[in-house]
Amino acid sequence: MIVTANQLTSLRILLMPLPWFLIYQGTWERVAAVILLFILGFTDYFDGYLARKYGVTPLGRLLDPIADKIFVAVTLLPLLHLDILPLWVVWPIFLREFIVTELRRFLTPGRDELKVTELAKIKTTVQMTGIGLILLTATFPDKSVSYGLVLLAMAGTSIAVLVMKSRRGTVPPRLWIALGFLLAGLLPLMLFPVRVVNVIYGAVLLAITLASGFQYVKATLPACMRRGPGAVAGLILPVALPLALVAVLPGASRFLAGIITLAVTVEFCSQGMDMWAQQMGRKTLTPWKERLVVPAAFLPLLYGWASGMAGAASIFIIWSCMVSLAYAVADAVFLRDLFREMEDGAG
Repeated sequence: MIVTANQLTSLRILLMPLPWFLIYQGTWERVAAVILLFILGFTDYFDGYLARKYGVTPLGRLLDPIADKIFVAVTLLPLLHLDILPLWVVWPIFLREFIVTELRRFLTPGRDELKVTELAKIKTTVQMTGIGLILLTATFPDKSVSYGLVLLAMAGTSIAVLVMKSRRGTVPPRLWIALGFLLAGLLPLMLFPVRVVNVIYGAVLLAITLASGFQYVKATLPACMRRGPGAVAGLILPVALPLALVAVLPGASRFLAGIITLAVTVEFCSQGMDMWAQQMGRKTLTPWKERLVVPAAFLPLLYGWASGMAGAASIFIIWSCMVSLAYAVADAVFLRDLFREMEDGAG
């Protein structure tokens, strides 16, 4: 039985909630989370390898970017909520992820379709490696275990490099980048206290993430602006809700942090479906999201602030999650014919 790229990607998505729960547990549960993240990072490479070998499917075009975005949500949001990383590091990363996906959805298929850049692939590798390093550093303040686990990760990556070199004659750039990032991560670990080390690691993640996003924005934003203020508003409004949820996360309880993570993940999924449908030349429910769904989601927050109602932020978080879930379900139902065509094509 041949394991397909889509099966591997689906498995990665199904396992994504587990690291989120483990990060909130004890020391060794966090170590398990790092190991699981390491495994998920390698599945990201191997499903890409299988897709290149056997061909990219329409389902793969939907699932793979969603899996990458969910990885960001379930790992970075706990680090923000636990005050391991500051808001100024995490929020711009989500801004980049949502805006770039919206740009890819916004542009028409064919000539104007926004392709994934090499720097964006590197960004994904650096994010996966860097998040693991940050979590290890925060988990072991004395750094002794962190050194050992970083060296173990370096050994595992080196073995993967040797295996790929012997079997294929070439080593994927992502493996070299991961190994280089692990090596560079040792220096701050030796020189600075834990809090500073994490901020340095986070700043590196932020810089690479924004650099990869700048390539997309530079290539596409002028075309968007030429279409007028309505087009610019259509670019901003769909991402306003998840970005607002990320902004209120630091003051939330753990329960509400879980609700925010769920809502942001659902937003990534619905945005991914809309982008995929757009690339397939189909209409989406995005205009309704801009005109109705997003304003409806913000109503409790606006009312609460205007009236001075206590707990307005909590109501906003729960209500927003319900609205996001409702839109995602409606979106999937609206695109059901496209899903059926995809299943028939696969059969």
